[in-house]
Formats: sequence, C-alpha cells, structure tokens
Amino acid sequence: MEDHNLELVADNPSSSELLPIGEVSRLTGVNAVTLRAWQRRFGLVIPERTPKGHRLYTAENIQQIHEINAWLAKGVAISKVKPLLMSSAKAIDVASVQSQSSDFWHEQILALNTALFELDQLTFHQILDEALGLYPFQLVKQKLLQAWFAQLMPLLEPRLDVELLLAWLDSELASRIGGRLSVAGLASSPQIALVRLPYVTSQKNTEPTLAPSSSLTNRLYCLALLLELADLRVSVINLGVQHISSLGLINNRLKVDALVLLPEANHSLSKQTELQMLLETKSLACYLVGPFAPTLTTLSDYIAPSVTEIIRQITAAKQQHKKQYRRQKSQANAALIEGEIADEH
Repeated sequence: MEDHNLELVADNPSSSELLPIGEVSRLTGVNAVTLRAWQRRFGLVIPERTPKGHRLYTAENIQQIHEINAWLAKGVAISKVKPLLMSSAKAIDVASVQSQSSDFWHEQILALNTALFELDQLTFHQILDEALGLYPFQLVKQKLLQAWFAQLMPLLEPRLDVELLLAWLDSELASRIGGRLSVAGLASSPQIALVRLPYVTSQKNTEPTLAPSSSLTNRLYCLALLLELADLRVSVINLGVQHISSLGLINNRLKVDALVLLPEANHSLSKQTELQMLLETKSLACYLVGPFAPTLTTLSDYIAPSVTEIIRQITAAKQQHKKQYRRQKSQANAALIEGEIADEH
C-alpha cells in the first residue's frame, strides 16, 4: 500500500513535488490499479520509488497521465499511445490511429454481444477485466458500456430469451461488482440505497409495473450505474423496483447517506407531487438519476447532474459531519477538564 502520510499538494503540483499514487488517482481520474498496469505492460508513467518501494509521482508524470487521457478520449487504444507521446508524434496520422482505435472499441462490443448471447462467462469477464484494468472508468463507461447498451437494446427487444439474457447479465455483473467492493475497503465510504420507480398504468394497479419501452433502457442503465458506484467505492443497498408509497415505509431504518431514485418515464403530475411531498419529509439526501429523471419536471431540485457529483456531495457532507463531531467532542473534553480543575479549587 502506498504511503498516504506524505503531505498532499494542490491540484497543480510544482515540478519539485512528489505525490503518492492515491493523490495522483484523485487528480487524474485514473485509479491505482490502472496506473500500475500502464507501467507494467506498456512502460508508461514510470514513477520514482521510496526506499520501501512506494511509488511517488512527479509533475511530469502527472502531465503525461493527462496527455494519455487526452489520447484515450480521442479513441486511441492504450497499446498505441506510447509512440504518440514521443517527439515524432507530430508526424503520425492521428486520423488513421483514431480510426483503428474506433475499430477496437467496436470489436469489443461485438465480442460482448457474442459472449452474452452464448452465455460465455469466461470471455465476458476477460473483456471487462481488460477494459476496466487498462482504462479510466469514465472512458469505459462512454466508449464501451454506454455504446454497447445502446446497440444491445434493439437486439434484445425481439428475442424470446430476453429475460434469460438479462438475468444472466445481472448475475455476471453482480459478481464483478461484489468483487470490486470487497477490495474497496468500504468502512468509511459513502453508502446509498438505490430504488427503481415503476411506471404505473392506472390508479388501480397495485403491483410495480415497468413500461416495456423504458424498462429495458433503465435496466441496462442500472447495470452501468452499479459498476460506476463500485468503481467509486460506494456501498449500495439495491432495493429493486418499489412504488412511491413504499418509500415512506423506509423511514430511518436504513443507515445510508443518500436515497438514489431511478424513475421510469411518464410519471403523471399527481405522482410527481406525491413523490415531492414524500422526499420533502426525508432527513437524508435524495437524488433522481437516469435517462428519464429529467421528465419529472416538478422535481428538478432533486435531479443529480452526475453520479460523481452525488458522491462528491455525500463525501463532503460526511467530512463536515466528522469535523463537527470532533469539534463537539473536543469542546466537551475541554469543559470536563475545566470542571475538574474548578472542583480541585
């Protein structure tokens, strides 16, 4: 484990400052596992080492990471980045490199489709392991997961085995998420409850019902969301599909930092009003996420701009609460000492 007791610096470190790998991950969005893989497999971002072997990164290392991220964002595969970082990169046909890399992501999507339709567990996990191990999660989310799910929807809808395939996909991704959480060290991490709000076809309907046109969209979005939360080291209680009325029964029984709601499309104005009244009574933070969250126009104050922003707000609130607790404890101890001194006199 890298030495996190070193003094951390601002977001723009000077050329003489050295940063531990955890701080570099925070600054660049590239996790420690990926940074180590870049170094080991491609000779990229070579850090300095302490006598005990801990990695320390220079400002030049961080600049190189930003440059690598820029090439990756353009669609260049990590295996083709190193030559582009050299002085000869100006002579390289960037358009050609990008075209080849676009083919790379497309090939990964086709391979995922094949693995899913054949229920090929080994190939499925190999593809995800490679992507999540070598690329920043936000890039994997954009280039692979979102692109794959967008192509997957029209392929799944007419299939007779759609529920079988989705159940298998749920299971395989759940095993991945569980594995990522187990190594994340979640004792002090943000904790959320996740609920999917159903589409209600009529007032008489008492069962959670998902609209066919939007259910698949939300189901695939939820899978990507759970992977993203795992990457952010968030502990998730997945409550599945619940009616709005059921949310009131949660009360304060769940010890979580926030309630995250994933609504279906076309909630009526009366249902939005019901949900708003309920959320206003909640003592914990509540957020709406997903492709259909913007359709709940009367609840715009609860719509989260991004998952990372939700976690940033939760983390900031937890840190503020911790500071306040320590301050109160310190004041209580000081008052106790003063009382003991007064008793002695």
